[in-house]
Amino acid sequence: MIQMINNKVLINPDDIKETTDSGIIITNQEVEMQNKGIVASVGNKVKELKKGDYVVYQPRHAMRITHEEKDYLIFPESSILAKIEQDSI
Repeated sequence: MIQMINNKVLINPDDIKETTDSGIIITNQEVEMQNKGIVASVGNKVKELKKGDYVVYQPRHAMRITHEEKDYLIFPESSILAKIEQDSI
């Protein structure tokens, strides 16, 4: 388990799709711009988010890490743009 500190947020990003549902190939640039995921851990100074929230983030502000063969992204809380209600997905 990874425990974030201060204002940091650990995100489990959505799986990267390399093709659309209709079979169109997604370019590398578009793959890099994918920007949604589930909060896996939050630091003690994070006020707006909790574990399990589905969020939209600024992908260019991410620090990528791998832990136990799983990829995660670390952000400051200010790089999280919005929470998405699960029932609206």
